[in-house]
Amino acid sequence: MKEGVLKVKRNALKLVAMMMILAFAFVAVGCGGGGEQAGPNDSGEVITLHWGATSSPEHSYATVSQPFIDAVKERTNGSVVISAEFAGVHGGERQMTESVMRGDLDMEMTSDVGLAALFPDLGFTQLPFLFEDYDDVDARYLNGWMAEVIEERLAEKGIIVLGWGENDYRALTNSKHPISKPEDMVGLKIRVPEIPMYIKWFEGMGTLPTPMAVTELPTALQQGTIDGQDNGAILTYSYGYYQFQPYMTKLQHIYSGTVLIISEKTWNKLTEEQQTVIAEEAEKYCAAQLARNRADVADFYVKMEEKGMEIIEPSAELLAKAKEVGQEIMNDPANDELYGKDVMDRIRAGE
Repeated sequence: MKEGVLKVKRNALKLVAMMMILAFAFVAVGCGGGGEQAGPNDSGEVITLHWGATSSPEHSYATVSQPFIDAVKERTNGSVVISAEFAGVHGGERQMTESVMRGDLDMEMTSDVGLAALFPDLGFTQLPFLFEDYDDVDARYLNGWMAEVIEERLAEKGIIVLGWGENDYRALTNSKHPISKPEDMVGLKIRVPEIPMYIKWFEGMGTLPTPMAVTELPTALQQGTIDGQDNGAILTYSYGYYQFQPYMTKLQHIYSGTVLIISEKTWNKLTEEQQTVIAEEAEKYCAAQLARNRADVADFYVKMEEKGMEIIEPSAELLAKAKEVGQEIMNDPANDELYGKDVMDRIRAGE
């Protein structure tokens, strides 16, 4: 079933033709009687899919979501309605992903950071300085073998991937002083995602990493219990972190993708025609989200600078130190066990 679901996602147009043939056959044969079991959603009831995310209204998750919602409703003749319930109303990314796995929440748009906090073996895409640029990201990750590995592993957990989008290249903000040299990072208390690899990298840079969920971050920044955080322009601007963090260094040490997922339990309640519609429209949504996100990155950096934030380019010395620590993490033999030797062999070979 899980294999078939992944095939639906990748071969949606082919499946539409198949559905037309099956529909014709169904009409020709007739509905049958008595002892036959009804298929998914044959009762004609409206299914509401509850869709969670932690994003604010200014985030690209939200700003391009309405065409997706409208298209699914229109193409299913109103039998499937998507309810976007963002801003963390269902909790943090880890909590929501657990809910999707159980079937308590239907859909989620989550960063790969959130996935790796729950499933550490999926965190290999966030190894420091893994990607050269967006072209490299697109080829090897979002449209490449890395996404395929993650999709297969999530399918084993009852989670279906509908499409890939983007979070951001990560930067570093703080409230103490500009960071341009390695020594500027020493001793700073920095919020990091709840992932061991992030903690190791920041420890290697001399900071005091403090793991916490992104939903806890605004309060920690306002109260000054941490000095800074590492998120890119998208989250830093759309969540308003720049109001408490006057300095931002464009370190771009880690890339973060994002993924639209649906519970397999929810998926199985849908007819095959509904599945096809959702798979096709989800691909369009994710493509739109990625395009908007990349445009927003440049725009948000300008807006934060206009609001008084100092945007700092890292020195060659800082980049060299950051990459050196990143390479130590990359070469850690423990990665073979955590992420899989097959995965790490491909990464180290530059595949």
